[in-house]
Amino acid sequence: MKHQSLRPHLLLLAVTLFAASALSQTPAPMRFSYTVAMPQPHTHLYEVTFTISNVTGPQLDVSLPTWTPGSYLQREYARHVQDFAARADNGQPLAWEKSDKATWRITTGATSSSARTVQIFYRVYANELATQTSHLDATHGYFNGATLFMYVTNVAGAKEQPYKVKFQLAGATAQWRVSSPLALAPDADGYFTAPNYDVLVDSPTEIGTHQLLEFSVRGKPHRIALWPGIPAGSGISDNRLTTDLAKIVEESAKIFNGLPYEHYLFILHVQPGLGGGTEHLNSNVSMTRPDAFKTRRGYDGLLGLEAHEYFHCFNVKRIRPRALGPFDYQHENYTNNLWVSEGMTSYYGDQVLRRAGLISATEYLQAWGKTIADYRQTPGRFEQSATTASFNAWIKHYRPDENSPNTAMSYYTKGEILGMMFDLEIRSRTANAKSLDDVMRLLLDKYGLPKPGFTDAELKAAFEQVAGTDLTDFFTRYVYNPDRPGAEIEFERYWRMLGLQATGVYGTGENAQPKLLSPPSPPGTLGLRTRNNGDRVIVSNVLAGFPAYDAGLNNNDELVALGGQKLDAANLAERLAELRPGQYVTLTVFRRERLQTFTLTTALKPFDTYTFALAKDATPEQKTLAKAWLGEELK
Repeated sequence: MKHQSLRPHLLLLAVTLFAASALSQTPAPMRFSYTVAMPQPHTHLYEVTFTISNVTGPQLDVSLPTWTPGSYLQREYARHVQDFAARADNGQPLAWEKSDKATWRITTGATSSSARTVQIFYRVYANELATQTSHLDATHGYFNGATLFMYVTNVAGAKEQPYKVKFQLAGATAQWRVSSPLALAPDADGYFTAPNYDVLVDSPTEIGTHQLLEFSVRGKPHRIALWPGIPAGSGISDNRLTTDLAKIVEESAKIFNGLPYEHYLFILHVQPGLGGGTEHLNSNVSMTRPDAFKTRRGYDGLLGLEAHEYFHCFNVKRIRPRALGPFDYQHENYTNNLWVSEGMTSYYGDQVLRRAGLISATEYLQAWGKTIADYRQTPGRFEQSATTASFNAWIKHYRPDENSPNTAMSYYTKGEILGMMFDLEIRSRTANAKSLDDVMRLLLDKYGLPKPGFTDAELKAAFEQVAGTDLTDFFTRYVYNPDRPGAEIEFERYWRMLGLQATGVYGTGENAQPKLLSPPSPPGTLGLRTRNNGDRVIVSNVLAGFPAYDAGLNNNDELVALGGQKLDAANLAERLAELRPGQYVTLTVFRRERLQTFTLTTALKPFDTYTFALAKDATPEQKTLAKAWLGEELK
């Protein structure tokens, strides 16, 4: 019995020794670090040294992303890489070859028992000033991480390891500072560290002598890196900008009951001809013209951009469709729900401005009047639903052409409209006890980072849980399907919920004319969008369902005469304003230098915008809902 009882113990000892031996032979995880230098910034070349330790495989594949999260387009960043080289820790050059457009395959000479350190060197040409790209010149350096940092693609788990970055600033860049969302300052060894590759790529960086402003919200530091800075004499002070951005942050924090980061970085490029923004996990990059600081309209536009990009730190960076993270950086990442991630962020961008008191209720409604008019002027609303617009972003939204208004509907616009509709539906169905805010909080709590993200079904269920009712009919009609002629979105119903009367208006600004005022007959339209080339008028878009489309006008036709009278850039607006519905006209054009004449009958022009006023018969319930939604009582 004693001998028999010993055998299990001997077996256990053998298993334990084997496990310990196997554990001792397990290779150490790879370690990754980059050094980024800019020895000659005027050449627009970043020099990157990528060091990979504990390499045990005979081949190492490293790739550069082909796109960047937040901008759904294949941008082929590898086209800007040059001077690629690889060497071992003993300085020996290593052979390599390209295995696809964005991947370099290195022969390492390493084995599981003989790990090596591989050092990769390459330069990246950076001379495209956009939020999704990188830019380097004698005045500053900016990069989007997807354009600069290669990663290992043939070793499982490599993207989940920490990544360290050090910047070498010397010579022309010796006095430059680094502003990164990875940390407020580098560590004692000069490194910024990301917990994984996704965070590294999601951390755009500004380097230079940029203006740096700081403010605090809820005890957390926020920085603004402005290149080159607020324009002198603009009338907007440092304090005004920090105060206004702090209001945007605070109002967003109120929705979610806190801030999801330890610090946040706004990168703002102020240069002629720029616009747009891209969101990141704990930062955003926005671009605007110097004139934006010189007028109320321009500054409000800048604040609207910042409110949108900032709100993304909640919606899309943490509340996200399951397809958007972890990312596949080599292929398209498809989702049906960019109307939520982008469009509803647009909805909240303006809502945050209103709640923060940065725009008035009147200004907020004016923006809605223009949004709805633009939507109704876009034939593509009959072709694309919110979900198909989202799914096809990779080939539609970022690649517009002359026919896009006829075949595409922006998921920004449709999602913003759906945000308003959902918000008012929920408020109405719950007697104002719930709102879209509750949906956003529920999505963050159940599916927010680091959780996997929501599916289509889980998204619909979240709306229904808050609304307290089945929303299948609503989703089927407004989310999953495009508009149908004769069965379009009933915007008037939503304004009635608020006790508002909408009035269609022709013209904008000082030239605006409500439909009931002079002239007694509404204007007509041909259904053309044009651009000027000097004094020449060129057709940009021919809108489906309008006379010019049916008559056979084409993109790039040059408009020469209307009714036998000359057309040019100076008189076009006046001549078109004279048209009335049902009017028979001739239109003469040059098409590929050949003169052609078309005959057509003008159609009723859609409204250019809408104005809103409190209806005389508005009920107390409607007024209460309007006050909750607008943040003030309408008179």
